[in-house]
Amino acid sequence: MTDRLLDTDERRELTGEDLLIDRFLPRFDATLIEHVVADADIAETWRAVRDLDVLRVHSPLMDTAMRARGVPEALARRFRGAAPAEPPAELKLFGGKVALPGWLPLGETPGREVVLGAVGRFWQPDIQWYDVGAMTPAEFTAFAEPGWGRIAAGFSLRPYGSARTLVTYEARTATADPASARRFARYWWLVRPFVRVVMQAALRTIRQDAEALHDGRPAPVTDGPLHRWTRRQYQGARPHGVARLMNRSAALAYAAGVSPHRVVMLEVPGRRSGRPISVPLVVADHEGERYLVAMLGERTRWVRNVQAADGHVVLRHGRREAVRLEEVPPAERPPILRRYLAVAPGARAHIPVDRHAPVEDFAPVAAGLPVFRIVAE
Repeated sequence: MTDRLLDTDERRELTGEDLLIDRFLPRFDATLIEHVVADADIAETWRAVRDLDVLRVHSPLMDTAMRARGVPEALARRFRGAAPAEPPAELKLFGGKVALPGWLPLGETPGREVVLGAVGRFWQPDIQWYDVGAMTPAEFTAFAEPGWGRIAAGFSLRPYGSARTLVTYEARTATADPASARRFARYWWLVRPFVRVVMQAALRTIRQDAEALHDGRPAPVTDGPLHRWTRRQYQGARPHGVARLMNRSAALAYAAGVSPHRVVMLEVPGRRSGRPISVPLVVADHEGERYLVAMLGERTRWVRNVQAADGHVVLRHGRREAVRLEEVPPAERPPILRRYLAVAPGARAHIPVDRHAPVEDFAPVAAGLPVFRIVAE
């Protein structure tokens, strides 16, 4: 990782070429640069960059940070009485059905480099994005309105030997006035490690997708060190240590309704103690129905408690909802499991099928993953 980039003249002297990102944000207050080498050629790696879905960029640390980042907005929505925002099924950097909020395509050299830009107040608890919908790349470069910051994020590809590709991900940030610079400096000191984690996770996803294209196979399920750490936290189909603490904290937020709309707190009587047990879960929607999925399998304690209670439970998300959970036969589970992985990033470390895989690929694991239909009492 590098904290200072060569300026344009220094880069040209050493390499004889400019980076595209230099045209749009040549001077900046902070930058991070990460690299990865993909065992794939330029064309395959470029396709992986162009097809990157940021909802697949995922690690336990990153997910925790993003959940924490969303609490202020969720609280504000609740106090205003506004409906919670529904997450999209996918969020691609380029050419997706849903545009990244606040981001503007700045430029592209096909097969080599692509740059995006954003303007916002990133240091606020609830990020305020500047409307760049009508902004041109030249206007982004010249933007100097006090109180705002600019980000330029670029992916560049270079050959690495005869058959591999070096992928570089750089993110630069610039402010226009001293007060904003001071606010951003305090914010950057705090979030810089998390930004680095996000960038590394994005590069891992690109590398894995590029290598899958090279080998002619589907994009793999991400299985880095943090995913393995996540699985260790849930050994024996129950949370341990950090996972238990996180679940307890999440349950309080989910019950209060300050979490995403898809997340609820399940309350079910313990099959032995009879005392209510609370578990945070993600609700998957499919063909007009709602479902809960046991990502840890049949041995999950809440599954056994639900079965002992004949499916009678309570869901909480700002309000109390008495429901009955009906177990779905294994043959009907594959499309629901696919949808579940699309809306529950935290489950992807535990289910060994990529969320973009065909529905039939979920059939081999369906019998071991209980799925319950939510039916109103």
